[in-house]
Amino acid sequence: MHSLCSRGPSHQRRDVALMAATLTDPTTEHAAATETTTGAPDYSRFDWMDHWYPVAWTRDLPVDAVTKVTLFDVDYCVVNRGEREPLALEDKCPHRLAALSEGRLTAQGYVQCAYHGWSFDATGDCKSTIRSAASTALCATAVPCRVEQGLLWLFPGAAAGRDPESVAPPRVPEMDDPAFKYTTTVRDLPIDYALLVENILDPDHFLFAHQAAPFDIYSASKESPQTVTVEEPSPGCYEISSAVAAVPKLATNDQKTAMARYAGIAGGDKLTGKSTFRPPCAIATGRRDAAGATKFQQVFWVSPTGVGRTRFLAAGVGRLPFAVPRWLQHVGLNNFLDQDTHLLATQQPYVLQAEYDAAKAGAPLVRRQLYKYSSPTERILVEVGKFMDAAVPKTPNRYAEPLRLLAPCPPRETTLDRYAQHTKVCPDSRGAVRNAKALRLVAWAAAATIAAGRAARLGSVARAAASPAAFGLAVLGYAAHAFVGEFSFKYVSSKRDRDLRKIPKVFADERLDG
Repeated sequence: MHSLCSRGPSHQRRDVALMAATLTDPTTEHAAATETTTGAPDYSRFDWMDHWYPVAWTRDLPVDAVTKVTLFDVDYCVVNRGEREPLALEDKCPHRLAALSEGRLTAQGYVQCAYHGWSFDATGDCKSTIRSAASTALCATAVPCRVEQGLLWLFPGAAAGRDPESVAPPRVPEMDDPAFKYTTTVRDLPIDYALLVENILDPDHFLFAHQAAPFDIYSASKESPQTVTVEEPSPGCYEISSAVAAVPKLATNDQKTAMARYAGIAGGDKLTGKSTFRPPCAIATGRRDAAGATKFQQVFWVSPTGVGRTRFLAAGVGRLPFAVPRWLQHVGLNNFLDQDTHLLATQQPYVLQAEYDAAKAGAPLVRRQLYKYSSPTERILVEVGKFMDAAVPKTPNRYAEPLRLLAPCPPRETTLDRYAQHTKVCPDSRGAVRNAKALRLVAWAAAATIAAGRAARLGSVARAAASPAAFGLAVLGYAAHAFVGEFSFKYVSSKRDRDLRKIPKVFADERLDG
């Protein structure tokens, strides 16, 4: 992925500092990872308003219709114009402050407020107030927007005097390569931005929260230490990366043998597991060879919707013969996200309470004092924590309503509500659910009709139910019914308990006693 801070003509990219962070192992006293070879980075230069933010995949936005999106607890009205340039306005009409996203797009391409008909073009100019002549004093607030690699990006800093031409959204080179295919997904998580970034960059949790041994290649050990580097390619723009030998370290012996065999076949013994965080939004994780090439990587865009809320956008980008069907990607990823989203939600009140207390005292939260880092894999988390310590207190509107930081953890039925978080904002998933419901209805109706006909002819319900055709249709209807269930709340406590019983298969209980 290219740098998040690729400066335009007015700010030519220049290497301000290259800080190859030679970090010490974290300890239980959390006195970890502070030294670098050329001095610690100054994260205070980070400016939230001097960056582009992804808000949606364009394929999830209806063409020529208004849609509401949110950044930093501020609502915006956006319009996907298809082949034409998109538009974005702050989601309030200057007349009486009603939401523009409740309106429509006119034949001229104006956003028209549904309350009194005031209409605005892409620059925010008021084109009609219906009752009086338009005036520049009646403008809505336009927001720079653009489409890059299928994502709609907003630049909210223009209103604060930042230049959207001075910086470009990041690009993933492999997404421009026809040899690579990718499938996209979206989910609105009730998790604060900083917690979600830390979670994505934490390989150790995969063995336990996800019982996923393959991710062990991204963990670290004394024999395979993690190295962390920090670059500042231009002032206030950072790239924080971790690298480790892509070989298994923590999994059980059986899992290690299987993974080692796979690593050998795939050249894993010569590959590096690398994760890179480019604040504010972009994270890429994958195995790379000495030349930096990869055959597959998982890319994430973490967009700060507001306090305690984040829009999670992702794409699996691989050298594949075809892209994975989107509905299949969504089923798999939603199951995966359910395994630790509620864990993050239980963590969140404690972290945000600590931030609230620090803010009241006029000081930033210091994560190295809050957490007890102990794993060699947490070197990157220590460094990312230092970035968060400096950046999070400066987040726009962070403390506009301080009580938001004190919200309790909702029940798992809320934190894992797939319909509200994913299905509602993904038309492909809604379409798949609609088709599955229709298939379920037709299959069960046909099965019942066949069974009823056989019962009438044979005089036996049991013999009628034994019809292969009726049975097959009933099974098909049940499969469609189960598929529909994948797009609403599913991860009940019993499913969690079932998953927990898998942990000893990847990390044996006997190892807990040393």
